[in-house]
Amino acid sequence: MNNKNVYLITLMFLGFMLYIQWQKDYNQPVITETTAVENNAFVDTSVVDDVPATTTVVDDVPQPLNNNINNSDVPGMIEKTADTQVIAKVETPLLKLEFSAKGAALVYAELKAYPLKKKEAQHVVLMDYRDNHFKIDAGLVTQDIKFTHNDIYQTATPSVKVENEVTEIKFIHRKAAGTVVKTYVIDPQSYAIKVTQTLTNQSSENWNVSEYQQLMRNDPWAGVDPSFTDAGRYSFKGVGYFDAENGYETQDFDDLQDEITKKNLGPDSWVAMVQHYFFAAVIPTTDQSQMIAKYRAGSVHPYLAQIITNNKQVSAGATENFESTWYVGPKLQKQLPAIAKGLDLTVDYGIFTAISKPLFWVLEKIHGYVGNWGWSIVLLTVLIKLLFFKLSEAQYKSMARMRKLQPRITVLKERYKDDKQKFNQEMMGLYQKEKVNPLGGCLPILIQIPVFIALYWVLLESVELRQAPFILWLQDLSTPDPYYILPAINAAAMIMTQRLSPTPGMDPMQAKIMKFMPVAFSVMFAFFQSGLVLYWAVNSVLSLAQQYVITKRIEAQDTPS
Repeated sequence: MNNKNVYLITLMFLGFMLYIQWQKDYNQPVITETTAVENNAFVDTSVVDDVPATTTVVDDVPQPLNNNINNSDVPGMIEKTADTQVIAKVETPLLKLEFSAKGAALVYAELKAYPLKKKEAQHVVLMDYRDNHFKIDAGLVTQDIKFTHNDIYQTATPSVKVENEVTEIKFIHRKAAGTVVKTYVIDPQSYAIKVTQTLTNQSSENWNVSEYQQLMRNDPWAGVDPSFTDAGRYSFKGVGYFDAENGYETQDFDDLQDEITKKNLGPDSWVAMVQHYFFAAVIPTTDQSQMIAKYRAGSVHPYLAQIITNNKQVSAGATENFESTWYVGPKLQKQLPAIAKGLDLTVDYGIFTAISKPLFWVLEKIHGYVGNWGWSIVLLTVLIKLLFFKLSEAQYKSMARMRKLQPRITVLKERYKDDKQKFNQEMMGLYQKEKVNPLGGCLPILIQIPVFIALYWVLLESVELRQAPFILWLQDLSTPDPYYILPAINAAAMIMTQRLSPTPGMDPMQAKIMKFMPVAFSVMFAFFQSGLVLYWAVNSVLSLAQQYVITKRIEAQDTPS
C-alpha cells in the first residue's frame, strides 16, 4: 500500500470518527412525536398513561381496589410488604437475577460469563436497582381495574438455583375482583426469559384487558467523559424498537429528553434498552402493540420504554394468559434472530451495516475452524487482500513505473524549478508518454476505506470479540496493545513501504513530513483496539510484500541482460 494512501485512509477514518463525535456532542436532532393511529384494539390511552408511565417523581398510579386484602393465607408464601425489597433470587450458569416485591419486577441481572475486566471475579451487571436503577416490569389494565407494576407480589420460592432443567418461578397478587400470577420460565442455557401473566377474573363483569411491559432506567453515562481508548465511546446508548414493517429504529438518551415518541407497531415487535455489547428487551406475542418512549425529569427511572399490547377479553369467571419474552444479556448475533426477528439489529454497525455484517459473518465462520479471534482477523485480512489482489497489483505496477521515472522527474524539477506550472505540464507529459497513470492507485484505496471503517465497527460492536485473547501479550483484542508491539510492527512496515513509494514533485519540507508520518500514525494506533491494529499491521505487511515483489519485477523488465 502506498504510504500516502495509508495516510489518506487513516485521515479519512479519523475524520469519520470526529464527525461521529461532533454529531454526538452538538447536532442534537429534534424528535417529532409519531401520533398513534386510532385503533380500538388498544386500551384508552388516558388509562394506559396513568398506569405505566407517569411524569412525576413518584409513580401516581391509583390505589388498586381492595389493596389491603390479606394474602397471608396462601400456603408457603413469603410475606413481604416493602415494595423495594427483593423477594426472589435466581441463579443460572449464565445469570444472577433478582425480583422485587413491587410488581414482581426484574431489578437485577448479572452476566456471569462476562467479567467486568479481564481475569477479574467481578462480572458485568446490566441491571441494578441500586446503581443504574434499571428494571423491567409489567402489568395488566382494564377500564375498571388495574393490576399494575406497583402491586405487591409474593412468592413461595425466594431462592432458586437453575442448573440443568428449565424452571418456573411464580409470583402472585390478589384483589377481590381477580388474581394475577406472574410466571417466569428460566432456561439455564439462555438469556431469554419466558414471561406469562395469568389473570383470573373473579368479578361478574367481562374485561377487555391490555398487557403492558416497560423498561425503566437512568443514564449512568451522563456527564462522564470516556477516555479515548474506551471501546464503547461511540456505541449507541438508548431505546431501540422494531417491527416487521418498519424495521429497527432508535432514540438515544439525549433524544428522549426532547419529546415523547409514540408509535403503533405491527407483527414481530419489540422494544429494548441498548448499550455497548449488552441490552435488555421485552418481546410481546401479539400482532399489534403501541410503543411509548419518554423522559421523566426528576424520576429515579427517568428513561422509560413501554410497549402496550392490543386487548384480550377475559370473561367473568374465566382465566387468560398474557405471554411475552424478556431478553437480558449480550448481543450474540448468532443467537438473537432465533429469539425474535430483528433482535440482532441491536448490534448497530450504523451506515456500514451492509459491509460490517458480511465481514462479521466471514470472521465468525473462520473462528469456527481456528477457535481464536486473533487468527481469525489475520485470515480475514488475507482474504480481503486476496479479494483486492488484482486492484492492488494494478496500483503497485503504476507506482513501480512512477518510481522508475523518478530520476527523469528530478531533472525536470531542477530544469523548471522557477516555473511550477511548466514543471507540472512536462511531468504529466512524461507520464502520458510512458503510459503511467498517476491516479492508478486511487481506486483500490477508495474501495478499502469503507472496508476498513466497517471492520472498525465490527471490532467495536461485536461482544463475541470482547476480551478475546490472541497470543502471548495480546490477551484482549478489544483494548490497546499493552506493549505497543503491533503499532511498532505497523510503523516498520509503513517506513519500508515509504522507501518503495515514488514522491514525484515533492519539495523537501513535504518529504520530511512524509518521513515523520509513520511514527505519528503509529503513536495514534497505540490507542486503538489491538484487534483493529492487528488487521492494519497484517495488511501493511502483506501490502509491503506485494509491492516489493512487483517493484522488483518491473525494475528487472528494463534492466539490460
